[in-house]
Order: sequence, then C-alpha cells, then structure tokens
Amino acid sequence: QVCRDLFNTILFFSLRGHCRLFKVLLVLALTFIQPTTQFSMSDAQPSRPSIDRETLQSIKELAIAWSAAHGLQVLRPTGLELAPVSLLPMPFPRQTYHLVKDIMRDFNNLVHKVSMNRGFLNEHLSSVARSDEFQRNYLQIFNTVADEGVRQPISLGIHRSDYMLHDANDGSALEPKQVEINTVASSFAALSERVSALHKFLVERVPAAKLQSENLPENLPVSGICRGMALADKAYKEQERPDANQRHVGILFVVQPNEQNVFDQRHVEFYLWEHHRIPVLRATLAEVLEHAALDASSKRLTMKGMEISVVYFRAGYSPNDFPTQAEWDARLLLERSAAIKCPTAAYQCVGAKKIQQVLACPGMVEKFVDEDSAKRIRSCFAGLYALGDGSVEADRAKEDAIANPSRYVLKPQREGGGNNFYEEEMKKKLLEGNNETLQAYILMDIIQAPSIPSVFLRNFQAIETEATTELGTYGVFLANGERVMFSECVGHLLRSKQATSKETGDLSCLPDLSCLPDTCSSLPRSDSAFFFTGVAAGFGVLDSPILY
Repeated sequence: QVCRDLFNTILFFSLRGHCRLFKVLLVLALTFIQPTTQFSMSDAQPSRPSIDRETLQSIKELAIAWSAAHGLQVLRPTGLELAPVSLLPMPFPRQTYHLVKDIMRDFNNLVHKVSMNRGFLNEHLSSVARSDEFQRNYLQIFNTVADEGVRQPISLGIHRSDYMLHDANDGSALEPKQVEINTVASSFAALSERVSALHKFLVERVPAAKLQSENLPENLPVSGICRGMALADKAYKEQERPDANQRHVGILFVVQPNEQNVFDQRHVEFYLWEHHRIPVLRATLAEVLEHAALDASSKRLTMKGMEISVVYFRAGYSPNDFPTQAEWDARLLLERSAAIKCPTAAYQCVGAKKIQQVLACPGMVEKFVDEDSAKRIRSCFAGLYALGDGSVEADRAKEDAIANPSRYVLKPQREGGGNNFYEEEMKKKLLEGNNETLQAYILMDIIQAPSIPSVFLRNFQAIETEATTELGTYGVFLANGERVMFSECVGHLLRSKQATSKETGDLSCLPDLSCLPDTCSSLPRSDSAFFFTGVAAGFGVLDSPILY
C-alpha cells in the first residue's frame, strides 16, 4: 500500500512537470522497494549490508559450485547432497568469541579432573542411573573397568563446548551462556572448516557483499583434532615398545550404521593419512564385537589385522546406538583394552547433564580447578536446577517451571540434541513425573538469544528467515593421569536455526524446498516449512562467524 501511494504521488508530480521533485521521489521509491537482505540484531550490534537480488543470486550459485567441489556434503538415502549452510557469515561479538575460545582449555582440564574422581561421579549419577538405563549402563562400564584395573591410563578428549548469546533485555551486553559440553562424538569439525573457507571465498570473490574477510577468524579444527590423535597414537606406540612401530597399528573409528555425516568423518580420516601416515579402520559396535579381539594378558586390541592404538567414538552417545546387548558388550570390550579411548567411559559420564548441573552449584567447580579458572567457567553457566532429589531447591524449581514453562527447558542426560522438552510438553512431564523419574532430568533457564535475518541454502534454494545462532569451540586434551600432554582450543563450529525453532536438529531438519522459486523467497517466521525435527546433533544449518 505504501508503494502504491508513493507511485501515485510520483505520477501526479511528473504529469505536472515537477521534474526535480519527480527525480527525488523516484529515487526514494526505488530505494524503498529494492529487494534487499538487511541484517540487524540490535542497536548494540552491526547490521549486515544490504544485498540486492542479483548479487544474492550470484552468491548462491558460487556457494553451490564451491560446496560441491570441496566436499561440503552429506549422505542421504537418496544419494549425496550439499550440506545446508548459511550463505553469509553471522555477525558475532569479537570479545565474546575470544572469551569462549580461551575458556576451552579450562573446560578441557575440568572434564579430566572430574573424570578421575570416581566417588564424585558415582555420588551424583547413581540417582540418575536408577531411572535411566542408558546412563546406568555407562556407569556400570566405568565401574567395572575401574574395579578390574584400568589398563590404559592415557585419555584423549575431543570436546566441544556450545554457547548461545543471551540477551537479558536490560541494556547490558550480550553474554555467552553454555548450552552443553559434548565429550563424545563432537561432530562437524571438517564441515565447519569448509563452511569457514566457503564464506571467506564468497566475501573475497563478491565485493558487493560488502563484508571484510579479515573479520573472519581462522578455523582449522581438523588439523588440531588430528594432531591430538597423532600424539595419542605416538604415546601408545612408545608405551607398547619395543616393536610397536613395526606392527600394523592404526586408529579405529566407531561409527553408526548407515552414517549420513560420513564425509565429516572421512575428511578427518584422510587428513590422518595424508599428514601423519596413520591408517583408519571404520566399524560399528556390532562389527567390533564380531571381528575385534582382545589379548588376555596384554589387553592389546586387534581387528582385521590391525592393532588399534586409539578408539575414536563417533557413535555410542544415544540409546539408539545400543539396540541389543551385543553393542554394550562391544563398548565394554573397547573400554577394557589397551587402546587409548576418545572418550573414556569416565569422560562420557562427565558429559551427562546431571554433572553439568552439579558443577554449577556453589563451590563445586572450585573442587577441581583453581580460583581463576573457576571464575572463567562460571561466567558462562546458565541457571541449572536439580529435580526429584527431595531438596527445597528442587521442589521450588519444579513449581516455578510449572507456573512459568516458557522460562525453562527440561533436559535428559543425552548428548546430541533432539531430546528436550519445552513449555506445555515440559509442564506435562513435570506434573506426571515422580521424584525417581525426574532425577533423570535437569531444568535449565531458557537462553534468550537475539535473532538476525539470514539466508539459508538448502536443496539449491536460498531461503530468507530470522535466525539464532550457537557457537561451539573444539578442545583437544591428552593426558596421562595428572600429566597433561596436550591441551588446546583448535577451532569452532557455528550453527544457525530459524528463530522460532525450540529444538535443535540435524542437517536433515530442513524441509524439501524444491517447490520454491529459484530466487530467495521470504517466509514468515512462523512458517511450518521450517519446523525442526530435532533428531540428532546439530542446529539447522552450518554457519561461520564474522567478528565485530
């Protein structure tokens, strides 16, 4: 209607010979109706520059070609697909980015320190284990191997700590709040590295994007992750002297059947061979039980003619990975072996949400790390609350969540996303649960993340939507007991989702958009086409930060 009125006014003055005013109004009209993508989060944050349709179409075409040529792909039942990505990087505060990268070493150390405290883990996970079979089985594996005597004292951790920016709506700066720390199968490192390279290419190749590539932080997590694995492989060979280097030794990747995120894993596998000459064997848990052998005296693990130096788990984080007892038997066999585990059962127990909640309690983090480290870690904790333990605090948290369900999220002990309960579903779960069943969950304050207009690329289509983002930092940690051998933050992962989505989802969560036109189609924020199914690890589309 505004455009129609404006054009009527232009026509009126042009017919009456007011040429100068006609030109002014015409420029105004063209500016007003120009299809643009204007990015703005708040007055405290920069806006992305306006980008016309022609430029956006060019960016889309380049992104498709680059992604196909550089292995930015996932595997679907129907064949190969380009991984869904954001077409342009997401503005992210520079100071916050460096803060969460620096804190990663603190979390590396914290996970390791907690993993060595058997009493602490049993004290706080035993109540969870009573009603959570998955956690009960992992705790049992941990205790069984501890009772037998741990054969391999060296631990390798490839962790990812995930954060969202929290807007307190009080005029204060946005703060990073930790969503979770992943201690097993911390995925998307290779694809994230390629998205960062894609965005650098697009920003430099298309000047009309009006973004500066020097504000794109370097992101090379694959080399850092592989360095940690190579150091672990070396430590194993030195430990198993004198003839370890003469034996056929390699790394075992434990994967899910019919893995769709296979190229994210293969990029790591190929880097290990190309840069470290370490071979990789891939197997499911079922295949491990069928083909692996454990020497009774040395506990050396062999499989298909290869001695295994490191077991890297890209499976085992979900009950779906254990359809039968055979998979649990395989997991126990691997834990008993002399191979270095990534992660150990102890590390995986530390990743339980209950431990995250307990560590947020006053004085708990300080039991494991020094005062300065504890202060840095606590700065990014969101509100976390126990349930079902009979305490006044737990009862109060439950009552408040029932009365104000929009303020909380109910989380089980799982890693990988897609298991949380929100609003009415959460309220129903709290009302129906008893103290024993509710101890399998924790309550967490909802993080109020600001949104920004974004453009997602999926199925060769560019889709405009309002998006929120989550930044994860990868940490690699190698230690032999108290002796730390390597600890670094090696890169980042940025993922974006539609702002109205509650739950995270994997890279299959976006719908088939082939019915949409070949140019950007603006969708309302509530459009059901962007419903995220939340079935596995992930957050909608892969993205990368541009710092301000």
